[in-house]
Amino acid sequence: MKTKTLVLAAIMFLGLGAAAFAQGTFSVGSIPVTAVISTGLTEQTGAITFNLTGGAAVAGTFNINYGVPITVPIDPAFISVVGGTLNTTLSNGPAGVLVITVAAGATSITVSNVRVAVAGTTLTSLSATITATGNAITAGQTTVTVISSIAPGIASVTDKNTKVSTVNSVNGAITTNNLRITEGFLNAWQANLSAPSFLGSGIRLTVSGLPPANVSFQFPLVANTDQASVFAQASCGDLRSLVGAGSEATINSTSSTPTQVCYVMMGAGANASTNQEVLSITPVITVAAGATFPLGSGTLTYTATMAPIGTAFGSDGKVITTLPAGYIPRFVAAEVGPATALNVVGNNTILLMPFAQVYAAGGYDTGIAIANTTTDPGKTVLGMNVPTKQAGAITFYFFPQAVKGVVPSSFKWSTTQDATVGNGQDSNGLIPSGSTYVVALSQLLLAAQKSGDFNGYIFAMPTFTNAHGLFVISNFSTFSQGALMPVIQAPRDTFIVPVAAPIAEQTTF
Repeated sequence: MKTKTLVLAAIMFLGLGAAAFAQGTFSVGSIPVTAVISTGLTEQTGAITFNLTGGAAVAGTFNINYGVPITVPIDPAFISVVGGTLNTTLSNGPAGVLVITVAAGATSITVSNVRVAVAGTTLTSLSATITATGNAITAGQTTVTVISSIAPGIASVTDKNTKVSTVNSVNGAITTNNLRITEGFLNAWQANLSAPSFLGSGIRLTVSGLPPANVSFQFPLVANTDQASVFAQASCGDLRSLVGAGSEATINSTSSTPTQVCYVMMGAGANASTNQEVLSITPVITVAAGATFPLGSGTLTYTATMAPIGTAFGSDGKVITTLPAGYIPRFVAAEVGPATALNVVGNNTILLMPFAQVYAAGGYDTGIAIANTTTDPGKTVLGMNVPTKQAGAITFYFFPQAVKGVVPSSFKWSTTQDATVGNGQDSNGLIPSGSTYVVALSQLLLAAQKSGDFNGYIFAMPTFTNAHGLFVISNFSTFSQGALMPVIQAPRDTFIVPVAAPIAEQTTF
């Protein structure tokens, strides 16, 4: 009886053992995508491969968890599965899970064309986690890399070669320089992918500020990159159907801001470039015929982000596929910048009073005189070119001296606030060409509603060129000391060049 029991036990063990080993063992590998854009909602992942290395495959599943939302429909028309079957019922796009049905006898399965949303994460790479039912996964291969690097699509909106376009408001002279946007990493920008829903990479520029009247800043329909690839301007709505269509985007004093302009990668070259590209946009800047000089001042700035901007899923939780909202690629906005696109400059002078004082107890005050010398004897007398006649206001910036280590707050006052303060201005607070503005520091402080004494330095900024200034500190009995105001010239980030008087035609920026 004992022998029969032992024989029965052996038969049962062998049967169970056979059942336990009646499955396949698969190795798992991947061909990761090198890099994708960190703001992307439909970024490509690399292919995942399953290869039978032992036993015989039985019916079962492979479960692939990407850890981020899958942003193409769970459908064989979008996701390719060779050697197995995509289980559309069990897979979950928003949860980032694919379920692959494995048939008995399968030897090799490849999963590809999966796109995911990495925007809003802090990931710098992406791996998928693999689990299996029915069959086994080789130990240590349950996690595979599908994206090697996740990085911004735009590195900067300025580079070492960037210069700012300018319009000289005194004479209308235009200097045009390109807007330059640098690619975030090699081949971050792609052109002419495939299929109707696919689009070349887009760049959206958001422009803030307005030029003054009579100045226009126009974005061209076509821009280039250093790799000779072409971006064509488009509406920021339907980026595909309107590429290169319509008229150039023009910003002028009557435009509403901010203004958005989009460029889309077209033509060959981008997908095979060997360097990070630089999108170079050459604006068309014009000053209207018959404009009255000096022009006003103005600055345009811009930021850049990858485009088109969109979302991954609709309110029903399903992937958006209807165009234009369903474009691949699409992104969340991540503005890089700002950078300056245009400066309208020139109709100003920067003057400095290194020390000025009001000391009521001692009777001390500072007299200030600023001359608008844009009227002069003329070219025949002077033997040189003469400035354009201009009228302008003066703004004073006050910087009080520290007292016992405490630095008081700076403040400003403009002559346009009260035309009755001082002498030499017109009823609008402007200093006419050929006039001199004369005022006491105590009057300026009173107008600025600042009580008490003042010791410190002052910047005076007239909105006309060729201004010259004098300041005198006096107690009006025994002491008077004065000096010419130096003219401060750009750049100031490395040094200051003070001069007692500007040369003929000099314009300070």
